[in-house]
Parts: sequence; structure tokens; C-alpha cells
Amino acid sequence: MPRYRSLVGAVVASLPVLAISGPAGHAAYLHPAVPAKPAVSSWRLDVTKHFGPAGYASGYSEILPISGHVWVFGGTNPGGQSVPVAETLVGNRWRPARLPARLTDFLSAASAPAPNDIWAISDYGRYVLRWNGKSWRLAKSWRQAGALSDVVAVSPRNVWVFGTSAAGARGLGTWHFNGSTWKPVTGAAGSIYRASAVSAHDIWAIVAGVRTDTVMHHGARGWRVVRMPRSMAAIRWHDILAKARTNVWMIGNTGSKTGIGKLVLAHWNGVRWSAVTTPIRAWAGQLAAVGRDRLLATGTTGWLVPTGVILELTGTRHLTWTSVSSTYGSGVTDVAYAPKTGAVWASGGILTRLGGDAAVWVMRLPRADADRD
Repeated sequence: MPRYRSLVGAVVASLPVLAISGPAGHAAYLHPAVPAKPAVSSWRLDVTKHFGPAGYASGYSEILPISGHVWVFGGTNPGGQSVPVAETLVGNRWRPARLPARLTDFLSAASAPAPNDIWAISDYGRYVLRWNGKSWRLAKSWRQAGALSDVVAVSPRNVWVFGTSAAGARGLGTWHFNGSTWKPVTGAAGSIYRASAVSAHDIWAIVAGVRTDTVMHHGARGWRVVRMPRSMAAIRWHDILAKARTNVWMIGNTGSKTGIGKLVLAHWNGVRWSAVTTPIRAWAGQLAAVGRDRLLATGTTGWLVPTGVILELTGTRHLTWTSVSSTYGSGVTDVAYAPKTGAVWASGGILTRLGGDAAVWVMRLPRADADRD
């Protein structure tokens, strides 16, 4: 998904509200509803930063709240002479972290089983970093061609790194770290694109294919293919979020011959899959949970002026969305909820006249909602 960014203030506009009808676990359909008050407060632009020369496009790829701390990861100048960036929120200011010398490219994904055990990867930089609570160290790097796509850290002795593109192009493949050594994973699991873990023996993943995607589950006996409905075979899935063995979400796009397909949300309730196709045409982004009954998702439209989109699906099956726009365009890459503060954070970037700035937005949940979650 493209990375965008800017110094211009973000303009947040509420769009229409839809209701999703249908019992849990069955196919659901979208029906127009009377516009309602958004379930959460307005997004506020918290910070923009520019890294490198003025013409570079900087951006944040992922934001990670954990135990009262908030980290954001990204970089500058994707596709060119680039530099990774990791920052943490200290008080009301974002402070850059010192990374190992001579690293290149973006930090594109991160995972943290604990505040003093954070793992981050660089897609085309082909390396893994680890935070031990005091400093960032290089944990693994590859010299061969390819790229990385995701990381899932279950514990210090159980870390998965994946390297397959969204289009199904095999990069560096799947690797597992057991606390002492890294080993490649063979078979269908070697083509995993994105993954999400509930526990060490409950991991869900998207296997990206050239023509169609599949889903796999890792249990006590290893990786197994999950049977999917034929009606979902044409969807290109972009992210997966496992909240429990009976509560798994995915976001993707329908096929389109004229441009970007519509955003699709799919859910596994432990018995069967269901899916809803939204009316929104945008590149699918990432998923995040807010408490027990709320789901957030990101996307970026492909209009002449790109616009970031943040969707919210509540337990009452209402879908709302807000757009994060700016003069030259914006994109939202990730969203995450910090339960200790009741804040919802979003990362991405805003295009400028010369290049782009990395951006972070924040939204505070009403106190009643934050307490409930």
C-alpha cells in the first residue's frame, strides 16, 4: 500500500453511516440508515515530521501502543535512498529512538509481546530489529534478494517473520525464531503475507497467491489450510486480526478492472465465515480491535487527491467511517487503540507540494466508552 505524508493540517470529515444486518456467522448485507452521531470523537492531527531533503516523502507505517507506551515506525523516501525511523511518545512529544548504524529503507511492521521486547522489520531493507527495553539491536538480516511483509512476536522465544508480497510474489519466505536460531518454514506456510496471533498455538495468517489468497491456522500440530467459502475466493486480502479462536477478522478488496476495488470485511465466528462489501473504494489497510465489540480499519482512496479512510464497525453491526484529508492528499496506514489512556492512534502521511511528511492522528474515546472497553 502506498505511503503518503505532509505539513498541512488534516481535515476530518464524517461520511454517511450504514447499518449491517444479518445474524452473526451468516452473510450480511449493507442497508442505508439514517445518519447517526459518530461513535467516537473527531480525529486530531497530533504531529507531522519530515525526514531528509525537502523533496523526500516521509511516512509512518505502523503505530504500536503497549502498556502505556506508544511507538511509531516508518522512514523516508521509499524506493530511493531511504532511512528508517522509530519514535516513542514521551509526555506530549515524539522522541526519535537511536537505531543501529547504516540501516536503510522503512520500518514497515512491528510486534510486541512486552514493552521491553519489541520487534520491527524493514520490508526492502531485509532486516529485523529488536528492542530490549534499553536499545535497538539488529536481530536478523538477509543478503539475498526479496522483501519482508510482517512480523508476529508471541514471546521472546517465539517470533515469526514473513516475506511474501500482497500480490503473491515470494520474497524471503517465512522464518521462525525459537530464542536462539532462525529457521525457514517450508510448504504453503512459506508464502504467508500477514498474520495475527492469539497465542502460541492459535495464529491466523493470509497466504498471498498470484491469483487467489488462502487462510492458514497454526495450532499444536503446525500450519493447516483453513477452508474458505467460494464466494470469498476473489477477494484480495490485506490484513488479518485474530482476537480469539472464534473471533477473527480480515480486510481486503474486491476485484476491479477499472481501478481500486471496494473494501471488504470478513469475520470468522468459530463456525463459519461471513463477509460484507462496503461501498468504499480504497486500498485496504490494517485492522485494530477496540475492546470487545469494536473493530477499526484503515484505507486510502485512489482519487486524484488521495484520502485516508478510517472505518469503525461496532458490536451493534453499524459501520461508520471518517476521512482524513489534506490539500495535496493523505494516507492512513495503521490504527491502534491504547486502553490505558482511552486514545485511538493512527499513522500515515500527508503529501506536500514538494514531497511528504509523516503524520500521526489521535482520537480520544468518550470516558464512558473508554471505561467500558
